[in-house]
Amino acid sequence: MLIIGLTGGIACGKSAVSGVLKKFGAKTLDIDTVTHELLEPNGTLFEVYVQHFGKYILSSDGTLNKKIIGEIIFNHPDERQWINSVAHPILLNAARDFLENCADEGTEIAVVEVPLLFEAGWEHLFDEIWAVNVGRAKQIWRLVQRDNLTQQQAVARVNAQMPPEEICRRADVVINNKKTIGHTKKQIFAALKGRFVRGRSFA
Repeated sequence: MLIIGLTGGIACGKSAVSGVLKKFGAKTLDIDTVTHELLEPNGTLFEVYVQHFGKYILSSDGTLNKKIIGEIIFNHPDERQWINSVAHPILLNAARDFLENCADEGTEIAVVEVPLLFEAGWEHLFDEIWAVNVGRAKQIWRLVQRDNLTQQQAVARVNAQMPPEEICRRADVVINNKKTIGHTKKQIFAALKGRFVRGRSFA
């Protein structure tokens, strides 16, 4: 089984690349999705967050206020470090469970999408690490459009993460997601050259 760790900065298009890999036969896990589930009321991280920050981080409907949490994470390094120290071990167990299930099922390619892969020190989990890069200007633009942020807020979120140049330097494969989805697919296909997945040969 080939195990790929898929990473890249916020709003770089990791999910789009993961979606293409899934169409090619890979099984995928999005760590952000797991995180969101754990942040739902009565979820493990929900309870921990409320105990740590207090009820002011809750919206009127009793769910976590994502904007408040975002402001805390991206503007207070100490709190961001605390959040990561609590969340990463829980998420690591989820990733390991996913990979064990993939192995039991005879999966040929398993993909774990991890935004903070290098920061979390998860390199050892994967056979290959793929980084998605879109360029800083486009990354900020996408983030503003996607999350309805101000330019200043978007820049703060981008600056809070590892520089994309460093992410790409550490990765085994870099997918340039600056152009069309067709261009991105060609790069993914090239990276899979020599693989064989569910009857599809990437020759």
